[in-house]
Amino acid sequence: MAAGEEFNAPELWMCRPRQLADLLREAEQDVRRRQARVLDIVAAIHENKVGKALGHETTIGMLQDNLLLSPTEAGRRLKRALNLCNSETLTGETLAPKLGIVSESMRRGELADSQIDTIIGIVNKLPARVNIKEREDAETSLVEHAKSYPARRLVELGQRIHDHLDPDGPAPTERENEKPRRELNLHTGRD
Repeated sequence: MAAGEEFNAPELWMCRPRQLADLLREAEQDVRRRQARVLDIVAAIHENKVGKALGHETTIGMLQDNLLLSPTEAGRRLKRALNLCNSETLTGETLAPKLGIVSESMRRGELADSQIDTIIGIVNKLPARVNIKEREDAETSLVEHAKSYPARRLVELGQRIHDHLDPDGPAPTERENEKPRRELNLHTGRD
């Protein structure tokens, strides 16, 4: 539904159930597309250090004060902006979003915030040894499944993707290798 179109819509009480469901989906998609614009603005604020220029220590602090967000929600929005919006290099070149496939789907209004956050978390936690093609395939698969899966189901799919791309799991740290994982200690008691 385009801006101003809600005035031409039939009164909601006159709508049939299917019409109401369609109106709800259209309105939600519109809200999601507008959220993409908000993230573009957040990315520009962060990149241009607007928060500091206005006396805030961080972009998150600025978002909290200006939008009355909790620190958690402000952090989520910044994380989404950093992963899904274009950025610029020091020389002024435009860089594509880190997660371009998710970004495109978000801009079409296809993804809920919870799905976006879940996909960002899954893809960003893939080990560095996973190549670019495998990352893009994982991102594509998650976005496709997001059309019919809620975030909690995407978490399950993400675990399967991680298990497939990294079957051995993360390599043990040096500290973990220093100590044996299993020990057997025998002691003789007085009795």
